[in-house]
Amino acid sequence: MDIEVLKALADERRLKIVEMLTRGELCVCQLATELGASDALVSHHVKKLRSAGLVRTRKVGQWLHCSLEPTAFAALARTLAAVARQADALPVSGDACSCGPDGPAE
Repeated sequence: MDIEVLKALADERRLKIVEMLTRGELCVCQLATELGASDALVSHHVKKLRSAGLVRTRKVGQWLHCSLEPTAFAALARTLAAVARQADALPVSGDACSCGPDGPAE
């Protein structure tokens, strides 16, 4: 999994932008209005999402229209599903830890 994807999604505003784009393509000005942020700030966040491969953009006149990059989210979903399957298959160790209250035994 690409660390840039996780870094991009770790920001609250960028995650909100992704959530908003699940409704379809939106202009930066629409995103800015809904977020209560400046166009410049939203453009900065969109650039980070685009660099991570999560968002695609297209220019319409002077406006930048944004949409989700479905293949990126499909790949992320596959990776997370694989991690979930592996985690589910792991045995529970119970209380087999040899660490005491002060940390590992030496």
